[in-house]
Amino acid sequence: ATAAADQIERRLEKLDIEASNLPFPPRVTSPEKHAFQDVLDGIFLILGIMAVLTLLLGLLLVYNTINAIVSQQVDQIGIMKAVGAQVRQILRIYITMVLVYGLLSMLIAIPLGALGAYGLSTFMLTAFNVTPEPFSLSPTAVLVQAAICLLAPLLVSLVPIFSGARITVREAISTYGLSAGGSRLSRALAKVQNLSRIILLMINNTFRNRGRVILTQITLVGSGVIFMMVMGTQDSARYTFNDILFDILNYNVTFQFEEPERIEQVEALTLAHPDVKAVEMWGVNQATLRLAGQPETNDDEDAILWGVPLPTQLYRPEMRQGRWLEPGDTDAIVLNQNLARDAGVTLGDRVTLDHNLYGESEWTVIGLLLDPAIPNSVYMSRDMLLKTTHSVGEAETVWIQTVRDDAAGEIAAATELRRYFNERKLDVKPEGIFPMDTAKALADQILKNFGVIISLLATLSVVMGVVGAIALSGMLSLSVLERTREIGVMRAIGATSRIITTLFVGEGLTMGLLSWVIAMPLSIPAGYLLTKALGVVAEAEILYHYTPTGAIYWLVIVTVLSIAASWLPARSATRISVRESLAYQ
Repeated sequence: ATAAADQIERRLEKLDIEASNLPFPPRVTSPEKHAFQDVLDGIFLILGIMAVLTLLLGLLLVYNTINAIVSQQVDQIGIMKAVGAQVRQILRIYITMVLVYGLLSMLIAIPLGALGAYGLSTFMLTAFNVTPEPFSLSPTAVLVQAAICLLAPLLVSLVPIFSGARITVREAISTYGLSAGGSRLSRALAKVQNLSRIILLMINNTFRNRGRVILTQITLVGSGVIFMMVMGTQDSARYTFNDILFDILNYNVTFQFEEPERIEQVEALTLAHPDVKAVEMWGVNQATLRLAGQPETNDDEDAILWGVPLPTQLYRPEMRQGRWLEPGDTDAIVLNQNLARDAGVTLGDRVTLDHNLYGESEWTVIGLLLDPAIPNSVYMSRDMLLKTTHSVGEAETVWIQTVRDDAAGEIAAATELRRYFNERKLDVKPEGIFPMDTAKALADQILKNFGVIISLLATLSVVMGVVGAIALSGMLSLSVLERTREIGVMRAIGATSRIITTLFVGEGLTMGLLSWVIAMPLSIPAGYLLTKALGVVAEAEILYHYTPTGAIYWLVIVTVLSIAASWLPARSATRISVRESLAYQ
């Protein structure tokens, strides 16, 4: 394919027909690979990582659940051992139970997974303008799901199962459900005088079983980190393609003409329109870029060249290194920092631009900038670009600043100006250098593309939050079970149902708020990494910008989930009578 492209290019140039590469997609695309395959692979990589994290949190939930079941049945295990049951028989009972649960989950997961895969594939293919083929179930995916459903829960359940099966008869029948309260935290809380005894008891009970607290916190913190990480990435995308992009692009409407037009004529005609405040004609061309002195190869970076009128009012460069162009610069260019990185170019280097029909030229890199709209952009003096491309005094791209700068005003102005130009025999292309005529529509389209990935990640993060709430509910239910006699003693000395409910709901809230405090700082580096990964997938630079939005949302969510998760265990605790609790075995 590369050889054929080279041959076609040489033939066109012999006919004095300019042959230049489009900036997107690459010059040669493999016939065995879709043009967006790399983007899709990146999306699936991110989704795969999120799926693995979801699986790990789910396995922690399985561990907590099996641990709760075994702890609840310690007395039954003791009775079975007292009448002659052996360890392997007890192991067989619980392993069979886990396998049955795994089988049931597999019967639910495989059809739901197939349905989700069909919906996701149809959505993704439609988004990339590909007609979906008839859906077929992947045998590999089914086998992986079956292995995860059957083997993964069994592996994480072995620890609590073995621990319960090895308990002695004496240990089983001596579990009274009353705490000695001799931990360091208990002794420290006993010295506190200014807090309510209910609050002190709630704090002490929350951290009574440290191992269980750690496991539950891992689940809740993981859910919080992922949710806030996704929200931070969404805020970063909005910051980059709204705030930063509009700080850079000071225009409202841009058009590209079918043929190069006289600059003075178009600018004067455009300024005569009542909706226009300012106008600039820019030169645009394509080239390939490499370090000066290196031979031409097919790996040279594709670049889009912008000929900027100096000084410019409609473009405010976001410089990262060096300086911006000044009137009088002749062989100076400014590169997008993404293009410079890909080409191995640094500030001060000499580079060669291959203009195809117009030959090659050498330039000095005087600056690197950020431009999230076009990552392979090169900026130079308009006069120098037009001189290089033999089109002095003529350009084909017009940038316009309109009187109205709201979205509706931009669209109305773009429609009117397109009609205005066409009536005066200035033919405007249906689509310009950008896919949208207006700046706000361009930003909205970019954010819409990112919104697909963000929505998928946000859905997974909500699922993880539910998993965390279930884990918290399981922990509190187990706590109610273990403290049955303790609850009876509290009732015997006058504790009301309201006090007991307050204790357990307070424990759930304490766990939820603690997980929020831990997750909030962890979400910042995680959000930074996800933002960079998303930028690589989308082939665009996204600036990480932390906002408290995700933390505030997760604080509300984790508070609601904590109360909801602790309500049923608390209600169960209030129904325990003194007689039932003291007779509990």
